[in-house]
Amino acid sequence: MEAQGQNLYAVRTLCKGLNRHTVNLAGTLIIFLCLLAWICLPSQAFPDSLKQGLEPEVSLKPACIPPGGLSLVRIIPADGTTIRGVKFSGKAIPFFRNRTDRGYLALVGADLKMTPGDKVVSVIWNDRKGQPNVTAVRLNVFYKKFPEEHLHLPKKMVEFPPKILKRVLADQHAIRAACGKTSSHVYWQRPFLWPVPPKIMSPFGLRRFFNGEPRSPHSGVDLRARIGTPVRATNNGRVALVRNCYLSGKTIVIDHGEGLFSLYAHLSTLMVRPGQEVKRGMVIGKAGATGRATGPHLHWGISLQGKRLDPAELMRVLGNRG
Repeated sequence: MEAQGQNLYAVRTLCKGLNRHTVNLAGTLIIFLCLLAWICLPSQAFPDSLKQGLEPEVSLKPACIPPGGLSLVRIIPADGTTIRGVKFSGKAIPFFRNRTDRGYLALVGADLKMTPGDKVVSVIWNDRKGQPNVTAVRLNVFYKKFPEEHLHLPKKMVEFPPKILKRVLADQHAIRAACGKTSSHVYWQRPFLWPVPPKIMSPFGLRRFFNGEPRSPHSGVDLRARIGTPVRATNNGRVALVRNCYLSGKTIVIDHGEGLFSLYAHLSTLMVRPGQEVKRGMVIGKAGATGRATGPHLHWGISLQGKRLDPAELMRVLGNRG
């Protein structure tokens, strides 16, 4: 109350000192109202942590992404504060130390099912007194129209008999299980590499219709590659799965750490084994046309915390040294 009394006295003094000949009544009233609003503003509107400049520095690159896109989150905490967690749209996501500075990194991605609009990335942190705080930044997911492909095929190529369907479901379960794990070790480092030259035959998100019936959108990109073309690991990692699948043929899944995986399908030759560590650029297999493929190519997929993302978007964000 004493502080507010002193501030009110200052306002009165200021108003008395205004020259009536040079300042009109409207201007005086505006100044008075602004000062009065500042005096009466409750102290709770300015938390101690903000006054002391303790909020972490949080940046997103990019801050606008399409469905299938991803963004790199950089977090630099203030001295004496602790980062406790990161959430995207209310769901906890992994964060890890940045090798190049004292901050942290996290990857957030928008799958094809995410509704366009502003989403929230929240960073949970403790101040110097151990009190919890939250800093929120917005990530915009913008609308993108994906191409469509309409095919008319014999019924036997669209509907699987029970025995084949059982195998297809088992393959899908194995791939989801491999990509659903989150290892605490981060293998990858920038830049990521294209596994074969980037000549895209079929893009991510392509909407396919077989005999008028919608099918799952394309979950990766098809890259032009002749049979026998060397296929290289996009980045450092550990082989999470090697499997001969009915649809994707000879398939490799690599774990790059903290929920990030890459998938390579329709290979003619497999050159790694489960559990093996691989280095960026290492030849892991050779392109082919195994499984249900209409011709030789490499299907390359990216999974982040269980979400299928566009490999071309990954390369746009992480395909350079940063």
